Amino acid sequence: MTPIRRRRRRRHPVRSTAAAALLCVLAALFLLFVTVPDRRADSRAFATAPACVGDEPALECRKVVEGAVKHTETAPQGKTTHYWLTFTGRDGSTHHADMNGPLSVFAKVKPGDKVRATYWRGKIRFVDYRGTVQLTADQPKDAYRLPFAGGLGLLVLGSTFAGIAYWMVRHSPRAPERYTWQTTVPTCAGILIAVVAFVSALVTDTVPTALTLTGAGAVPVVLGASWRVRVRRRPAESGLAPAVPGKEKRFEGGVAADTPYGAELIGPYLVAGPGLLAVTPDPAGRTLRRALPRTLVVEGVRVPHRSDPARVTAEAGGRRKALRQVVVVCRDGDGEVLIGVQRKHAPWVLGALQEPAPGGAGAQEPVPLSGYGS
Repeated sequence: MTPIRRRRRRRHPVRSTAAAALLCVLAALFLLFVTVPDRRADSRAFATAPACVGDEPALECRKVVEGAVKHTETAPQGKTTHYWLTFTGRDGSTHHADMNGPLSVFAKVKPGDKVRATYWRGKIRFVDYRGTVQLTADQPKDAYRLPFAGGLGLLVLGSTFAGIAYWMVRHSPRAPERYTWQTTVPTCAGILIAVVAFVSALVTDTVPTALTLTGAGAVPVVLGASWRVRVRRRPAESGLAPAVPGKEKRFEGGVAADTPYGAELIGPYLVAGPGLLAVTPDPAGRTLRRALPRTLVVEGVRVPHRSDPARVTAEAGGRRKALRQVVVVCRDGDGEVLIGVQRKHAPWVLGALQEPAPGGAGAQEPVPLSGYGS
């Protein structure tokens, strides 16, 4: 007798999830507590900087340079586009300002127009043209927003991955059912909240406002995820009725048996027909068949368990198929036989394991489906 080799709980998903959580949290902490404070300090220093006196260099003071526009230029560089405004100062020196976009001052000025550029710490921070002010790419006022948005989003993602890793370690062993949504739903919810946090940090002016907006956006996401989990955990209200196909049907499936013939059940395909259920490695289902004995007794149908053998719950056909997979649990004497198929093919398996109903007989009783999420 060949015992069913139960699949051991894999550690690498836990480790990879925990590693992702650690990387996200470390990156978030660096951005939030190193980069953002430094950028905000620059912003405060720029806002309170006094005007330069005479020929004082524009280091910790603001210096205004007036001049005439020489030309403007749009210069793509990889995924970034630079909008250069070049003007000539009163002393004949040439100045180049990398504007923060193609609108406002950059779109209005023409060669010869008079502009006023403000220097601070050796760089042009904004340009004034007839009362219209446009910031440059080196402006420090909002320089903290992008790292703050990235840090806040990474912190949410890291917290999500940490929660999933904790669930895998503490709660997953107690729940043998293997549902894909157990990780996909919280992951999608975490990504959505991270996007909300990222956008909130970009469109708001203060940190408390960004946090408030993130919390407000997280509430419907969490409620939606909770509802989705509740729906997925709800057991099916009706069973699966056996159905005997009129002719042989070939479909994907796997069998593992704690019986003497268990080692002979090789193949990722099943063939079901009137009074026939066979395993075969032939994609066409015509050769190398190994028929299952008629002594099998169906005990029920359930969702896949994490301990089920890989050939029973194989996901080679794709994750979408894995979402619709069931396991038909059978007994052959003292041995257990597990048959993994897609839910739509389960009636053929159940029908093939029973004697075909005589002509004109009523429908057979449905087999109970335990623990299958709708």
